[in-house]
Amino acid sequence: MAALADIRCACEACTKIRSTVDRIFCILDLYGWLLDSYVVDFFEERLWDKLPESWRFALQNTSPQEFGKWLSGDTSCTQVWPLSLLALRQATSSLQINRNHEDPEGIISCKLNNIMQDIDERKLSEGKVNVTNESSLLDSKFDKLFSKHIKKKKKYEIQEIARVCANCAYDSNCKCIVDIGAGMGHLARILAFQHGFCVTCIEQDYTLLQQARKWDQELLLSVKKHLPNFDEKSPQHYPAKLELSNLVESELVSHLQDLFQNGFNLTKTDTTFGLVGLHPCGDLAPLLLRFYTSRSEAKFICIVGCCYMKLTLKSEIGRSKGYPLSQYLISRKDNALSYMSLEVACHAIEKFCDKLKTGNYEDLIVHTYRAALETILVKKTEKLRHSQLRNVKVTKGMTFQQYCIAATSHFETRLQPEDSEINNSEIAGHLNCWQQVLMFGSLRIMLAPLVETVVLLDRFLFLSENNLSPTLKPVFDGKLSPRNLVLMSRKMN
Repeated sequence: MAALADIRCACEACTKIRSTVDRIFCILDLYGWLLDSYVVDFFEERLWDKLPESWRFALQNTSPQEFGKWLSGDTSCTQVWPLSLLALRQATSSLQINRNHEDPEGIISCKLNNIMQDIDERKLSEGKVNVTNESSLLDSKFDKLFSKHIKKKKKYEIQEIARVCANCAYDSNCKCIVDIGAGMGHLARILAFQHGFCVTCIEQDYTLLQQARKWDQELLLSVKKHLPNFDEKSPQHYPAKLELSNLVESELVSHLQDLFQNGFNLTKTDTTFGLVGLHPCGDLAPLLLRFYTSRSEAKFICIVGCCYMKLTLKSEIGRSKGYPLSQYLISRKDNALSYMSLEVACHAIEKFCDKLKTGNYEDLIVHTYRAALETILVKKTEKLRHSQLRNVKVTKGMTFQQYCIAATSHFETRLQPEDSEINNSEIAGHLNCWQQVLMFGSLRIMLAPLVETVVLLDRFLFLSENNLSPTLKPVFDGKLSPRNLVLMSRKMN
């Protein structure tokens, strides 16, 4: 293993990233306890009292709408805030990755290969795809065929990510794409039928794989009604679970090349491929990054991570499986991120702020209900602390008693809350503190983007340390798709 100084990229972007990571951990050292706290323990651990006194004084007199404005940077907010809270918001705002998909300055690129990278940045900023496939010439009504069975959010995501993937493939001179964790194949069908790529899907859930094959054929029949001479390149589907093992990786590459050669009548020289992952869960994203760095056959990678709380954090065989990946983060003594902080990092701050600003935060009362119920359960027996409850969405008019009954319906009768435990002055006092619970949760959401920033910059540095110029770009609208940052890289040879 090369010394850390030998594998650092000295470009402006990577230098700034390392500084940003250091500064974020300085903030987390002071305020990370907020992220590590369980809101369910709000009353049990007296979390409100742990906030600085000046914060409590300001927040208890602030409406959620006003706080939402301030949190989102709305200049119409006239509230006077403690300097330490103002400084924290400014720091979180300046250090987090730019999530604005409409901001051309939001692209972060490593300059290992300056000339080629400058060309790539222009293409990313322009968002152009040189599509030549015949199906792209059809009118907009034909798009309905491709969006069948797809929810609005998913449709938006696959349309946007398909353009990015197509650009990466064209620039890499790749005819083949491997969609990892392909699910029911929505993205694969767009890449295959609209963009004309040879696509192989890897999915470990055989039920999803079978459904994908069914919808492939359904779409193909519909397309041929409009284009009888359509040159089909239906996606192939391969059931497999990726493992962190060179043996498995070698076998997988060999099998992929066979699939591309036999399924699409390609020569072996045409079977180099790009790796695509739209929201690979937990450790799958880092596994794909390792796969990409270790295999010359993989010419580009394009992934949008999610479910950070499912990352494996502890070391296995001398290295971390999920986080951290980069030698820079591994070398830091204070690189730890907790499960709770990673879970909060999966929430959308844009959507949360909108809820507060518009007064549409009734469903957030569930956190107060859950914390109040926790006090009841712990009094019954310590074994019920942090119990898994039924997922109950609090709607307008739902009482705390109704919530308790629904949330503990799977408990033994003797462990379910009694009327006297639900309806008393102590519980009433807790429920009246709903605004404090909401404000505490809002402070955690304010810090959450810093955690996602650390995770993504760690992955960025990992690619950079392997001389694989990465680019990080917000592609989706954060209000529609909370995990909206795409990490991509293309090998230059």
